[in-house]
Amino acid sequence: MNECRDLGDDETVWRRHWFRELGRMTGADLVVGGEVEIGRDKAARPFSSFEWGADAGFDMGVVDRAIQEGVALNVSPLLEKYLAHADKYDGRGHTRTDLVTDREWYPTPFYHSLQKQIGIDHTLVSFVKLPGGPRLCSGITFSRGLDVKQDFSGRHRAMVTEAQRVFAPLMGGPLARFTEPSPAALPPRVRDVLRCVLDGDSDKQVAARLGISGHTVNQYTKAIHRHFGVSSRAELLARWIRRGWGRGAW
Repeated sequence: MNECRDLGDDETVWRRHWFRELGRMTGADLVVGGEVEIGRDKAARPFSSFEWGADAGFDMGVVDRAIQEGVALNVSPLLEKYLAHADKYDGRGHTRTDLVTDREWYPTPFYHSLQKQIGIDHTLVSFVKLPGGPRLCSGITFSRGLDVKQDFSGRHRAMVTEAQRVFAPLMGGPLARFTEPSPAALPPRVRDVLRCVLDGDSDKQVAARLGISGHTVNQYTKAIHRHFGVSSRAELLARWIRRGWGRGAW
């Protein structure tokens, strides 16, 4: 958690580290997750997603090709059952075999047209509520390659459950979310001005410190305000403290 907090200013950097470590601890070969909204119809609508392990030989282009070719992929029976019985969205991890039997699962179009084509089988899924909305969640799916016969264990389910519960309250605080502006998204020179502003420098002090004109400082400061949706230095600092940003990733 502390390692991710150090990387928390960039929404993809800390997730890459988190997914890699969770994958290592659970024996997952592929981890896919992001921020989703659960509709009243119990359907998950993703805002954004991130993948770890996709470069290990998994064919992640299957979904795009299926869409282009007009192949109708049914909603995952696993996700349907998970979301139907997880009203609390408390992060509790469930494996596919917890919810769907082999007899039900393997004949499905979802398995044959998607999972098998990607190269994965055993799956563990977890959704936990995020601050900011009753149906806004962090959803993560852990998968193992087709050649791995052993399913995820109870210990792995417990690890995922605990990780989701610990990390969820930090998202939107020390850990940047996909839906918010990040310091790392600013150009390098603008970030230099931001550092000076956070140190309490006046425009003249920033100009002298960075060797740029006062006009340039003014323009960069306006860009910073627009980026974070604030109108003054005091508001920027208040947001910064409330957000819990550090400087590890920018």
